[in-house]
Amino acid sequence: MQLSLVSYINTRPFIDGLNRHFSPEELNITPLPPAQCAESLLKKEAAIALIPVGALLSFEKIMLLPNYCIGADGAVNSVFIFSQKPIEEIDTLILDRHSRSSNGLAKILLQRYWKNKVNYVASEDKNFDSIKDNIAGVVIGDKALKIKQNYLYQYDLGEYWRKLTSLPFTFAVWAYYEELVSPEMLNRIQIALADGVAHRAETALTSAAEYGLTPEAALPYLTQDIHYEFTYQRQQAVDLYLKWLKELDV
Repeated sequence: MQLSLVSYINTRPFIDGLNRHFSPEELNITPLPPAQCAESLLKKEAAIALIPVGALLSFEKIMLLPNYCIGADGAVNSVFIFSQKPIEEIDTLILDRHSRSSNGLAKILLQRYWKNKVNYVASEDKNFDSIKDNIAGVVIGDKALKIKQNYLYQYDLGEYWRKLTSLPFTFAVWAYYEELVSPEMLNRIQIALADGVAHRAETALTSAAEYGLTPEAALPYLTQDIHYEFTYQRQQAVDLYLKWLKELDV
């Protein structure tokens, strides 16, 4: 069976858990950029995938796996708007081509929290030198962890979502096709994900270098910043986010 998930360090606990519980012959695990994870599921190249929440609008008949997700209870430390000026002075935002969800979250916050109308620019390849003057950029994932010190202003989108809504945020959820994944397989996957989350501190220490991070940076990120439990409040956050995403007047 084919399984796709986001290729950032925050999914590595899931990968480690799955690898401990499944052989490669049973489960083919493919790390991909966020948008490609959703595409692999949409095309049914994958039977189950960890997809950005914004991609849920592209599906009609899809099931969500309970219990686990990629979420945050405030600052997430890897999904930012970076700028060299205060966000009130920004007139252009460069979007991240890999993450519809983060782009949508940035637009929602600019409209509802900062109340700043800006121009949105889609960039095929992020040129970080373009984030200057009145131009800001959405930067996500492991790259954001490594370059945030280069910018005078670092707006953590998880933190500002919490300020706006008093809710946690859910960045990615496990989605699957009911006809392609048996109940037995779903149960085994849940057990594997639980195992991975339980050992995320070990993952931070042993895998950080593969992602260009130090263990000192990876440990608090995986054990404090990222929250893996798909709680009722995180489901509420998904519902509200999708509602606002459809209402964006941009």
